[in-house]
Amino acid sequence: MIGIDKLGCYIPKTVLPLTTLAHARGVDSDKYTQGIGQHEMALVSYNEDVVTMACEAAHTILDDHDKSSIDMVLFATETGIDYSKAASIYALDLLGLPLNTRAIELKQACYASTGAMFLAMDYVRSHPTKKVLVLSSDIAWYGFENAGEVTQGSGAIAMLISMNPRLGSITEGLKAVRNEKDFYRPIYSKVPIVDGKLSIELYQDMLKEVEDHQSRLYTCFHLPFANMAKKANKVLAHPMDEEHLNIVKELGSVVGNIYNGSLYLSLISVLMHAKEDLRGETIGMFAYGSGAMAEFFTITLNEDYHQGINISSLNQLLEGRESLSIEEYTQLMKHYEMKEYASDIDLSKHVKPYQTYVLESTSQGHRLYKKVK
Repeated sequence: MIGIDKLGCYIPKTVLPLTTLAHARGVDSDKYTQGIGQHEMALVSYNEDVVTMACEAAHTILDDHDKSSIDMVLFATETGIDYSKAASIYALDLLGLPLNTRAIELKQACYASTGAMFLAMDYVRSHPTKKVLVLSSDIAWYGFENAGEVTQGSGAIAMLISMNPRLGSITEGLKAVRNEKDFYRPIYSKVPIVDGKLSIELYQDMLKEVEDHQSRLYTCFHLPFANMAKKANKVLAHPMDEEHLNIVKELGSVVGNIYNGSLYLSLISVLMHAKEDLRGETIGMFAYGSGAMAEFFTITLNEDYHQGINISSLNQLLEGRESLSIEEYTQLMKHYEMKEYASDIDLSKHVKPYQTYVLESTSQGHRLYKKVK
């Protein structure tokens, strides 16, 4: 068996309540909280980026034995920090992984994390004593006062892929690719260009094309917003009931869109909130990346799957979160835009007690990271 040995997550502590955003934009809050199902969006703090979030997620699952067994790091993101240098190089160094490890960055919208997972499985199949660390980390940012603003979010997922995995084994299903223009970000643009209606139509069409028509307690989805689960569930041959559907989207509703990690955030939501005994349960997984790539696969949880996920650390992520005012949100995201394009900046004064890894500064465009505890 090959699959996910351990699964970790990081969610920033700074959040914007969607009721606050609705009030500031002169919109009925039900349009956000009921219409798209979002209640909060997680936002990176001043000294966080995709590398620090990925390392925070990995830190929750890796021990010294894992680190010595890792032979490859695959970093999936559509929020890259450099056109040439891979974010995985920074992450490998910051995590203290072996220096004879391959480190690569992958891109295909929100699908790259799933593509990376299957590439990792192929590598482990050829190197059965080795493990591959798959990182997905993204910041969904569309700018202020536009249709995409309400579907923002930030976060990271870390997956350790191995033989005889503790969490569960992966079974490949169908995949499909189309050359479409529903969502893309040209080099000249700081934010994505989105055709929301087309994207939802493609998502549903490609889900119908690749799903396996099996009835299951849970099917997890890529969720750019929580109620996308409702739209996806409608086209399944065997839709979930409302109780199970709510569990699939519960965590996403208080985090927002984390692009590559969104599907796996949905899986974590099930592992955290399911009322059933999930030992031996097979869960459907639908990955989608605009442009467009889709794949349906399954994960079958092991008898001791709890050894592969640290529920207490995940619960801690949602404790002590700092709700921002609209003014604080505006200031924070203006700083984010400035930070991403600054060649020299000092962020050392922004360290928070809960952080393990921070972006300390940039110097001539090179990012300088630090492990603070």
